[in-house]
Formats: sequence, C-alpha cells, structure tokens
Amino acid sequence: MMLRQLIGRLGRSMGTAPPRPIGADFAATRLNLVQAELRGERWHLQAAASRAYPMPREELLANPGELLRFVNATLAQAPFQGRRVISALAPSDVRILPLTVQVTQGQSESQAVARAAAEQLGERAAQHVIDYYQVRGADLDGGERQVLLAAAPKTHVLAFLAMLERARLMPVALDIGPAAIGRLLAVLHGSDVGQSVALLNFGSKKSYLTVIWGRRLMLDREIAFGEDMLASAVADAFDVPCDTAASLLREHGIGAREPAPDDVPHGELRRVIRAILHPACQALADELAHTQVYVASRTRGSSISRLYLNGSLARYPDIGSRIAELIDVPVHLLDPFDAFPASPGVDTQRAETATAIALATGLALRDETRG
Repeated sequence: MMLRQLIGRLGRSMGTAPPRPIGADFAATRLNLVQAELRGERWHLQAAASRAYPMPREELLANPGELLRFVNATLAQAPFQGRRVISALAPSDVRILPLTVQVTQGQSESQAVARAAAEQLGERAAQHVIDYYQVRGADLDGGERQVLLAAAPKTHVLAFLAMLERARLMPVALDIGPAAIGRLLAVLHGSDVGQSVALLNFGSKKSYLTVIWGRRLMLDREIAFGEDMLASAVADAFDVPCDTAASLLREHGIGAREPAPDDVPHGELRRVIRAILHPACQALADELAHTQVYVASRTRGSSISRLYLNGSLARYPDIGSRIAELIDVPVHLLDPFDAFPASPGVDTQRAETATAIALATGLALRDETRG
C-alpha cells in the first residue's frame, strides 16, 4: 500500500487556497516547525520555531492534553498560518532500503517497486506502508531504476497520524526523511546541477550521510559514528562517567590539529582527545572516501563539491576543521536559513533554531502536488 494512497485526501479543502503546509519534525527531544512560501523562483520564510519537549517524547505524544498545549505554544512562538502539516515518522519507525529495480515492458515503475518490496520484506510486506523515492544516477539503462524504498509498519503510521490528529494538526503528507534533506540541499545548492553535495548529519548513536547530484537525491546511508560512541571512548580512556566525557567533548571538540592561540592551557587535553578518537575519525574518513568513489562511479566522474555538517557534533568547537582533515572538499556548517536569503527576520531566529530545523525545512519545501 503506497503512503500517498494512505494519506489520500487528508488536509485538502475547497475554495481559497490555504497557506502552505508547515514542515513538522517531532524530533527526539524537540518539536521543529518551519513554514515557507514560494514567490516566483525564490523561497521566503514565513515562520520557524524549535522548542524542547517538557517531558520525554513518547510520554508527551501519548498525553493528548499536554501534546495539544505544547503544539499550540510552539505555533504561537512565530507567525505560523493554519495547522496543515507535512511530517515524517521517527527514523526508528522507518526502514529505508536502497534498491535497483527493473521496469519491464507493460509494467509501471510503482509496480516494479512493489514487487521488489515484496521480495525484500517477504510476508511482512502486507503489514507495511510502502513508499519510494527515485535516486539519480548517470549509468542506468532505460528500464533500470535506483530507488530508496521506505517501509513503515502500518500500526506505526496510523499511530503517528492519530497523534497528529490529537494535536489538531492536519496532515497533507508524510514524507521520507532523506528526501526532505535532499530537497533542502538542492535549494541551498542552487543551479549548479553538475556537482554533488553531501550532508553529514551527526546523531547520538549513529550519523547519516546524504548526497544529492544536482537537484536529485543520490545516496542516503547510515554511518557508525555518533556522539555516544565518542563520549564512551573518552570515558574509558580517562576513567570518567560518560556524561563528564560528553561535556569535555562539547567544550573542547574532537581534537583540532592545532589549538587556538588563546587556548594554550587546553592544548594538551585537546591533543590527547584527538589521539583517543583517531581510530573513530579514521573509520569515518574511510566511509567518506568510499562515498566519494561511489559518487564518481554513478556520475561518470563527478565528485562531491562540498560537505555540510549538522546535528549534535556540529556544535563542537573546531568541528569543521577536524572533518576537513578527513575529506578533501570544502566543509561548511549547515544553516537551513540560507535557503531563504530574501526573507526578513531570519537573522533574529538563526542562532536559536538553525541547528535543529534542517528536516523541518526540507519538509516545508516539499511540492504539495507530489502525492
């Protein structure tokens, strides 16, 4: 069953066109909301907000009264219009598989994907909601397609839609996280369609690498590199609790090659942290190198032109210079507000929300006509 069919007519109304939907990301610890509008060929920011949950996520989502109050308070933080939303399930609720499918004569692309999904999921396919996103590649023949297949248990999808209803939000669509991130990168990337750009999104347990080529998603993969793993390595080496190690990393980073001139007292500590985390960073460098080779193989020689960083580790001191040592391309911290260069009031919101709203921004940029 396709996700587009499940959403169906939800959120549609008659008469005057309603405001564009709000990108709503119910993340692990925060609700992130973004609303934007397209004027001509340029996106303008309508509103953005990021607010920490007052209690654990699952507890909040299961409490209708508290959830509604929290959502209303978050909407009140900025000039949002309406309650129509485009959202995405939590990553733990969605299995994303890269597939190559062959579309035979007389068969539609969606039929070929459905068959491939059945082969991958077996008997469980009937218990899942299936959607997919076509991935760009330069070396495919006319009948071959590269896709990202998203499969989520029907029970999880229905529970999420029920949660949105309890919050009095009207779902226009549920999107695929990597597709939303790819959409944001495409807007930031502009008209340079001949190059690839990547986003390394750091998480607590794992990180995610997304690559677009031009304006199309090309790759999304999970990487065994996260804040918890790094903190655990430092905790073991220093014989301190993981919370203490995590605080050290947030203060000193993961080991820039040279300490700043005004940080000489901490220079030795940073050098020790660098040595402790060298194996993990080298493994990440290998993953990035493999990705470069893969991109070149799929694009007939194109390479990644820049790497964006986002997520928890993106707040670490000198993280850009450390990652730049691992991959020979320009490294930039992701700022989703750069998608709205002409919007007033962006600078006043940037510091508080920029690191949290990447997914919500990608959701807000979705074309409503798709699905």
